[in-house]
Amino acid sequence: MNSISNKKTNFFILPIISAFIGILLFCLIYGVKILNPTYVEWITGRSGDLVQHYLGWVYYRDTPWTFPLGLIDGLTKPDKISCIYTDSIPLFAVFFKILSPILPETFQYAGIWGLFSFAVQGFMSTVLLQKFSRNPLFCLPASICFILTPTILQRLYGHDSLSAHWLIIAALVLWVYQEHKWKNKSTPAVLWAIVAAVAPLIHIYLMAMVYIVMAGAFITYILNHKKIRYVLICGSVSVASSLITMFSFGAFYSKGGYTDGGLGLYSSNLNTFINPMKNSAFLKPMKIFDGQGEGYGYLGLGLIIGCFIALFVSAFFICRLFRNKGFFKYVKEHKGYIIGGILIFIAAFDLAVSPDVAFNDNMLIMRSYPKIIVSALSVFRASGRFIWICDYMIYTAVFMILSKMNFKKAAYIIVLSITLIQVADLSTMLKKENKAYNKNMEYTSPLYSEEWQKILVGVSEIHYMPIAPNHKENYDQYMTLGIYASENDIEMSSFYCARENYEDMVEYSEKSLLELKNGGGRKDVLYIFFDKACIPEDNEKLQIYEMNGITAGRIIN
Repeated sequence: MNSISNKKTNFFILPIISAFIGILLFCLIYGVKILNPTYVEWITGRSGDLVQHYLGWVYYRDTPWTFPLGLIDGLTKPDKISCIYTDSIPLFAVFFKILSPILPETFQYAGIWGLFSFAVQGFMSTVLLQKFSRNPLFCLPASICFILTPTILQRLYGHDSLSAHWLIIAALVLWVYQEHKWKNKSTPAVLWAIVAAVAPLIHIYLMAMVYIVMAGAFITYILNHKKIRYVLICGSVSVASSLITMFSFGAFYSKGGYTDGGLGLYSSNLNTFINPMKNSAFLKPMKIFDGQGEGYGYLGLGLIIGCFIALFVSAFFICRLFRNKGFFKYVKEHKGYIIGGILIFIAAFDLAVSPDVAFNDNMLIMRSYPKIIVSALSVFRASGRFIWICDYMIYTAVFMILSKMNFKKAAYIIVLSITLIQVADLSTMLKKENKAYNKNMEYTSPLYSEEWQKILVGVSEIHYMPIAPNHKENYDQYMTLGIYASENDIEMSSFYCARENYEDMVEYSEKSLLELKNGGGRKDVLYIFFDKACIPEDNEKLQIYEMNGITAGRIIN
């Protein structure tokens, strides 16, 4: 019994060390200032989606507990919206809302989230790597490559919830370990269900990626065991866990649509694996179409070199198998993983580059899908993000192949060299991140000016009008007014959200506008006009103000 316990303990030593390496790397890159939960100026003092995520959390924290658990009141009147659609990382949002009574009045967890993600990325990647080698000289340097994946560095604090790539790795772990002899036969199904439940509490896109890997894992299982019962049970339990989680947090609460425009615009370019987009110290950026930054999948120079070395090692290994007449036997023994892996890669890659396939600034293929397929895929309109699965498949394949080298010392030297080259290549990106987040940020809202303070006296709601299909283009106004509103218990009629009940927001806005046109209006409302043409001219009670690029109105006596 003690020997079994020791084996389990020993197995987790390296992953725990890698987790601490992840924490150290995070602090070296991003510093420790942003870990201060009361320091919100580093969020409000810069533009970007992080402000939206933070405001979603603030309003969620102030919303009384209800069911579904994730509902936010006061952002999109008259309806509530789920914190899933403000990208406020529901997993953390609900945890800290529970602790809200003992937390400071001003509180942000974006810094803590980044630290957590780096740590779990290190842990999960090492668990994956230990399937191929348990040697620290192999696992620890390789885990650094996983922690400092260019796609994570690009996403963190641009779209922080999407930096949780450890969910993709967790799915890969369950795939490569599915032949493990578990003490309890139900363990794999439970683990898949946990990953499937956690994913939508971070980001819906990551949930879709988990299911793509899961599908490949099920194909592997069927090919290896010729049984489908396990697949049906495991798949059903996982889908149920995702749906229950989503329902519990309000993903289906709103009557709004779940699709959005832009399918194909936010795809991945065929050059994505070798295109650093100004993030390499050695390689020049390559051309892409507008919007394809969403499909950023640069491997890093270290891994690109690793791919060539892995191809050479593979060719040598295949030649040896042919010489010993063992090639077809090897393929037959591993066909489940080979076919499953190929299908995962093809599915993710095709989704990422679809529907139009481009290389550099040349459009090679333009595909026209039936409406039903377009509607289904438009739920994940930023399809280029699926390239991350391919990135981690390549990372895994490279290190797996290197682990099979007969000359182990040479393999460890190669892995260490790949890591050093990778870090050197990303040094430009790392320095840029370090400079951006280690300086003192300050934020002073233009609404704190004496003129605005006079206008805002007695305001309890902000009404935006008109709510046009392109209303999200008014991002700066939403964030400027949203920051002030969140600090002063002011509700808003609409906001910048991933998904929204557009029809109800329009109806609410039009009703408010009609009141103004009929000579009425509310004294406690600040009216914001996105389009000056809709300002009622015959309402003598309506006073119009124009400051800081904002056109506002108040009803005066």
